[in-house]
Amino acid sequence: MPQVGNYSIVTDFAGNPRCIIKTTSVTIMPFRDMTFDVCKREGEDDTLESWQQGHRKFFAMEAAELGYEFNEDMPVLFEDFEVVWK
Repeated sequence: MPQVGNYSIVTDFAGNPRCIIKTTSVTIMPFRDMTFDVCKREGEDDTLESWQQGHRKFFAMEAAELGYEFNEDMPVLFEDFEVVWK
């Protein structure tokens, strides 16, 4: 789990380093309690509803692959970071 102040190397799909990030904030909340103020930080969706729809599908597929069932009480972790090296 990321910790505020940690540094991480971000790689591409081939494992090549692309940048180094520093974790600035970690937010954990149940899926059902997600707010647009939190999910918009991903920069992928224009509404909370579109975020929920896409992530509900993603989390359900991932859960099935890993052998458990997705439910809306499950925690979602958001990591905010700054790029410190490109």
